[in-house]
Amino acid sequence: MRVEFDDPVQPAGGDEVVRNDGGSVLQGTPRVERGGRVLVLPLRARIGNGDYSVRWRALSDDGHFVSGVLAFAVGAGRAPPHSVLRAESGNPTARDVVSRWLMFAGLLVAAGTVGFSRLAYRAAHVRLDALILGGCVLFAAGAASLAHEAGTGTRFGTALAVGAGIAALGAACATLPLRLPAAVCAVAIAAVPSFAGHALDAGVPWPNVVVDLVHVAAACAWTGGLLGILALRPGAAVVRRVSTLALGAVLLLAVTGSVRAFFELRAIEQLWTTGYGRAILVKVGLLFVLATLGWLNRARLSERRVLAELVLLAGVVVAVAFLTQLRPGVAAPRSASAAPAGALLLAKEDGVRAVAVAVLPRSAIVTVLAPSGSGAAGLDVSVGGRQAEACGRGCYRADVAAPRPGRLRVTVGRSIVVFELPRSTPPADAFLRRATRTFRGLDSVEYVERLASSPTNRIVTRWRLEAPDRLAYDIRDGASGILIGPRRWDRARAGGRWRSSEISRLRTPEPPWGDEIVDARVLRQSGGDVVVAWANPQVPAWFTARFDRRTLHPVELRMTAAAHFMRHRYVSFNRPLGIRPPR
Repeated sequence: MRVEFDDPVQPAGGDEVVRNDGGSVLQGTPRVERGGRVLVLPLRARIGNGDYSVRWRALSDDGHFVSGVLAFAVGAGRAPPHSVLRAESGNPTARDVVSRWLMFAGLLVAAGTVGFSRLAYRAAHVRLDALILGGCVLFAAGAASLAHEAGTGTRFGTALAVGAGIAALGAACATLPLRLPAAVCAVAIAAVPSFAGHALDAGVPWPNVVVDLVHVAAACAWTGGLLGILALRPGAAVVRRVSTLALGAVLLLAVTGSVRAFFELRAIEQLWTTGYGRAILVKVGLLFVLATLGWLNRARLSERRVLAELVLLAGVVVAVAFLTQLRPGVAAPRSASAAPAGALLLAKEDGVRAVAVAVLPRSAIVTVLAPSGSGAAGLDVSVGGRQAEACGRGCYRADVAAPRPGRLRVTVGRSIVVFELPRSTPPADAFLRRATRTFRGLDSVEYVERLASSPTNRIVTRWRLEAPDRLAYDIRDGASGILIGPRRWDRARAGGRWRSSEISRLRTPEPPWGDEIVDARVLRQSGGDVVVAWANPQVPAWFTARFDRRTLHPVELRMTAAAHFMRHRYVSFNRPLGIRPPR
């Protein structure tokens, strides 16, 4: 079993490959190939026909743990399998947060104290030596813990291992005290997060490293000034220099933080719709309170307010510990069906690729999905004779006024896909929501499904679903299955032996289009039928279906997704289907 990635990864443990009716088929230790971009899960030599579930776990190059699940089936003519495993949570663990807090607190204390000593106090002091020592020890403890968990096979682990060594050397120098070597080590560890984290992610412009270094330096200057004032209670001249440094640090933090957010978020709404964005908002809120306290201290120094600033800074470091463990918004999966609201969404099969178009009054956005599910990049795409420009991976945009009514011709490489456009497409979201509720309220439904992954690979299956938890399927010239409550029976072919297994109880019937409905629009109405097109961005998939206007029952349905081209023809509703355990 091979799992491919865009960037290098390392095995992180916790991988599983199991047969759905019980038993692991994983054999050997997971490894990586092709420069770390392929995670290999070795399987037993002969695993036999059946359904299998996979859970993989890996450490990305910038230090994030990622996990996912998938399912596969062995044997001709089997129904699409479902995974019985769940992906592990990508949320930060308590150990990760504590380790990152120690690391960031340590570098702020150590490098910040050096900044205070050289730029504001302009002299040596034994208490400053102690602060540098403490900061280096904190950093070494946090970085060593993270490096031990990550290993040195990633940029993140390597950078932290080197940083932990430098911090240990700095701590040793501070105890002697060898002040200049200790100061050099303290400043050096402040650069470690920039080389270990998001600033060097693939696709991020190189100036982001410089911006990140300046951001960390500004935070160190602010922290060091507060610590120096609290530790030494210096004279007015030193306090004025600290105040000037703090003002400059606040301005730099605001500018560099805005630049980093611009490159790490895809859209402004990701500030409140992603964990990464919410962590940024918490950090900004705390920094605003800190800046207010700093301004009050600038007018009249108060030891209590300085202490309050340090406490709030510790809270900011907690937010940073969460922030650096989360994936940036720009790395969040992009919905392949994302399009401006109000677009007409249509899709068709193009060989092994799925081609979708979002039609707007003066432009069209084409999405091309490869069989792997990722966007197909680097294609020559034109819409209505106009050359399209890339707008993302698998995304192509052309400024063209599509004919309404008429045909929209989309060229993808050497292929031509033609979409029929009606004159008007009134909204149908309310209609589709009613149809969804009606489908869930059915006593039973029976339909024939044609499912293809390419023009040459397809299966035809007859499905019978009966409320509340009964399902049966028969694949033409292939396998059959019966699911009732917590039990399942499968056989490889007609007349074969049934095999029983336990499953999680399913709720039936469920609409095949799911709950997420985007831009449902009426394509045409004739007699008692209405044809509707819409998208489900969670899959992502595009649907076109013909409904009975009176009953709201589907008559025909087409779904286009990555390597998943499906057609349904509905046979019956609300009649006894007699789904029972096999004899």
